[in-house]
Amino acid sequence: MRILHLVGQREDAGGILSVIRCLHQAGPPAGIEHATWVHRDYEETRAPSLDYRRTGFIASDSPSHLAIFFSSLLAFFSLRKLLRNESFDVIHAHTRGGLIVSLLAGLFLGRRVLFTNHSYARRTWFYRWAARRDWMTTVVLNPNMAAHYGLAVEPHRCSIIFSGCADRFLEEPLTANAWPSADPLAKLKLVGMGTLVRWKCWHHPIAALARLPAELKARVEFHLWGPEQADADSQAFAAELSDAIEQHGLQETVLLRGVTNHVTDALRDGHFVVVASENEPCSVSLMEALALGLPALAARSGGNVDIVRDGTTGLLYETASIDGLRDRIAAILNGEFTPASPAEIRESVRGWAASEMAAKYNQLYEQLAKPADDAP
Repeated sequence: MRILHLVGQREDAGGILSVIRCLHQAGPPAGIEHATWVHRDYEETRAPSLDYRRTGFIASDSPSHLAIFFSSLLAFFSLRKLLRNESFDVIHAHTRGGLIVSLLAGLFLGRRVLFTNHSYARRTWFYRWAARRDWMTTVVLNPNMAAHYGLAVEPHRCSIIFSGCADRFLEEPLTANAWPSADPLAKLKLVGMGTLVRWKCWHHPIAALARLPAELKARVEFHLWGPEQADADSQAFAAELSDAIEQHGLQETVLLRGVTNHVTDALRDGHFVVVASENEPCSVSLMEALALGLPALAARSGGNVDIVRDGTTGLLYETASIDGLRDRIAAILNGEFTPASPAEIRESVRGWAASEMAAKYNQLYEQLAKPADDAP
């Protein structure tokens, strides 16, 4: 069976490519080949290498819905040409632009398609309308996302499949850097992992640290790992983070570390992983950190509430609450929270392994690849 993923990204970053890599690795034992449709300027920076098809027209990173529509219309003609030369059993879209292209493929080419929604959008009506097309099957990443879009989970229409944590993280050595909550002088090392984009809300932990009393602030470091993206808003946001660090005098507290190819080492070097996004569908970096035994400090947002066991494997705070995040950090520093052991934290996410995710997707692929007369 051959699957074509519609992505259209220009950069090798973010959770979508992580999910596809997990599916790619799990594919051969199940007799499944995965190809990924990306922008022609895309440059691979991570392993394992994927099997790519390139187009010049998908603009999934554009903030303009009109630009996405017209570029996706051009991309549809590019896709039609590709499908004349290669045979794929399932088209699997992952972005707004990819969704439009897949809708056109269903309407004009008679293709049954799968769309995984990786984000929270404001215009929910469009996604509800798309999910009702006879040729469309939709996947959302958590129950909260299904409710956000007003989608009922039902066979062959809408499923919930969490993004998976690569199995290797469950096999790596556990962190040996457990937080010594009984030590009143211990220095707390927080770690953030993700692209420097506005919806990740990295300005929230910076603001929270600025509001800590001086004696507690001196005991914290926040190491933020992640690339800047090329678009103007992301560049502006990265500059705003640097300005905020300087304005609050946090140059010794908040460290923008840039890109790393050693994710496990960067995570294991910390005591807690921070996930501050206001609408976090299903944080892969959160699951990876928990798999290594790190507790979490996360906003009560999206999939975080399903992944983190509040008060055991981490602490949740009210989304976008700067004071709530500050108070959680202070509670950790004051010895008011002792997380579960690294081994217990790992066990809490074993069911989120990428192999589990891949098995669920493979079942969907099998259903979609059946001839229309044989489909349920």
